Amino acid sequence: MKMKKPSTHLAILRHNRYLSQKDVASLLGISQQYYGRLEKNPDKIDMGLAKKLKILLNVSYIDDLLEKAV
Repeated sequence: MKMKKPSTHLAILRHNRYLSQKDVASLLGISQQYYGRLEKNPDKIDMGLAKKLKILLNVSYIDDLLEKAV
């Protein structure tokens, strides 16, 4: 089965850490479906989740989570 190319920087960061959407959602205490929607539209992430994701995905700036994939 061929994997879909990540469409956002957030998806790329998650893939680089070998985490599934379900893994990240569980660590954040949210549903996989909700996390999937946030990954498609990272500009919808609230500050609380953004801070948790920043730590989880080991990025320096919250803005790094919001970039579009190239």
